[in-house]
Amino acid sequence: MMRPKNRFNKLIFRTDTSMIMKIMFWVFLAVGIFVRVFRFGAFPSGLNQDEAFAGYEAYSLLHYGTDTAGYHNPIYLVAWGSGMNALETYLMIPFVALFGLTPFAIRLPQLLLSIASLVVVYLFTAKLFDKKTGLAALGLLAVCPWHILLSRWALESNLAPGFLLIATYFFVLGADKNKYLIPSAVFYGLSLYTYATIWTIMPFIILLEVLYLVYTKKITLNIHTIISGVILIVMAVPLVLFVLVNTGHMNEVRSSFISIPKLLYFRSGEVSFKDVLKKSLNLWDIFKNQSDGLPWNYAEGYGFTGYVIWLLSIAGFVLLIYGLYKQIRKDRRTFAPGVILMINFLSALVLGTLINVNINRINILFIPVVILAAYCLGRIKNSWVLLGVAIYFVLFTISFEKAYFTTYNERLNFHFGAGLNEALETANSKADKVYLSSDIHYPKVLFFDRIPVEEFRNSVIYSNYPAAFLSTDSFTHYSYKYDITAPSEDGAYIIGDGADTSVFVSHGFKIEEFGRYKVLYK
Repeated sequence: MMRPKNRFNKLIFRTDTSMIMKIMFWVFLAVGIFVRVFRFGAFPSGLNQDEAFAGYEAYSLLHYGTDTAGYHNPIYLVAWGSGMNALETYLMIPFVALFGLTPFAIRLPQLLLSIASLVVVYLFTAKLFDKKTGLAALGLLAVCPWHILLSRWALESNLAPGFLLIATYFFVLGADKNKYLIPSAVFYGLSLYTYATIWTIMPFIILLEVLYLVYTKKITLNIHTIISGVILIVMAVPLVLFVLVNTGHMNEVRSSFISIPKLLYFRSGEVSFKDVLKKSLNLWDIFKNQSDGLPWNYAEGYGFTGYVIWLLSIAGFVLLIYGLYKQIRKDRRTFAPGVILMINFLSALVLGTLINVNINRINILFIPVVILAAYCLGRIKNSWVLLGVAIYFVLFTISFEKAYFTTYNERLNFHFGAGLNEALETANSKADKVYLSSDIHYPKVLFFDRIPVEEFRNSVIYSNYPAAFLSTDSFTHYSYKYDITAPSEDGAYIIGDGADTSVFVSHGFKIEEFGRYKVLYK
């Protein structure tokens, strides 16, 4: 047995290692939970238009049985016109039933999945490699800015990384006990309803993983593999029908049990081999700059993974490739769990070369990146180096959290329209007719005013129907059409910050401010 080389190592060797690891697990998990739940629902302030639409659809399906397009239980939402992934909306429904239609309620599914992902990333990475690497993965994911940001608001596509992580974890368990392939199939099937973009690579990921298990004699044709295959096929069939409907090969399906809608615009050409080099350079720039220009996806000054995690992941990738090469060279038929990680990582990279990505569009890449970074840390033997890394991430997290609740939130207030709820309440109390400026997305109005979906459908007039992203001229008592030079004195106006209010002032309108919005009324 090697002798400890320094006092710090002596302390580690003299202490019960299993106890230290248990303490670290609970500390990392507690930190990860705290930075996600502290003032949850209120930060970020306001609402993103996509999460508002998903939440309103949950409210409509819960109380009226249909979505805004009139479909019962659609497998995919028409929403803006070019569609929205439906799973987030269905997960919101029980929380909307319990807590009402609030930002807190609709953001809970993403929060709970994110917290579950912290536990699963530890279990998954420990299963792939060892507990030390698992702890490193938990610690890194707990403080990763990207994962903290996505856990606190409800973009439907951001469910994909968590569901894929859980599916892959059960798949690796299934290599030893085939019964775990059944829950793996369930979560792989559910992941298809989180984000349409991953439909392109999901069949290849699953096929490569299955072929590898067959090659290493980890699975055979048995009751568990048959049930898993049937589950996955059954869950995928509705989406196959959805593609057939929207490519003109069959009529849409409308029923009280399930609906397969025909979208106004089908974004089928987003994934292609065209401009692969340009798309690859775009992905590289996102990592290099730690930004995609969208403030809800990264924190200025901190990035989305941060440079340290990114650089560690590059080193981890090289080390893992070398380790797999040695293992496979020794015995090709021996199951190497790291291969499963590489399949997911490389498949996500390929996807990043086939679409014009931003951070949320390539979100399935980042948990593998974090695990690769953890793999690098897991190979470091010097305790002082590990202590230095730990101190860095403690300071990084404290600084990031301070910025998140101050400067970052102030920046995001503008983009998420903080104050709109209060502005709508005030305007509706002052007049029967409310005029809205064009920067107010109509799903936010539907969300905050809780307009019955039938009233919306019967009254809405779209300005660009049909289109990939619909805009409205008016619905119920709201209108986006007004003459700024001759404001109506029997209506209230909500206009965005920075708009000229001199005409309203000259006509004797009163002004109240709520965040970035001004309410003007007589």
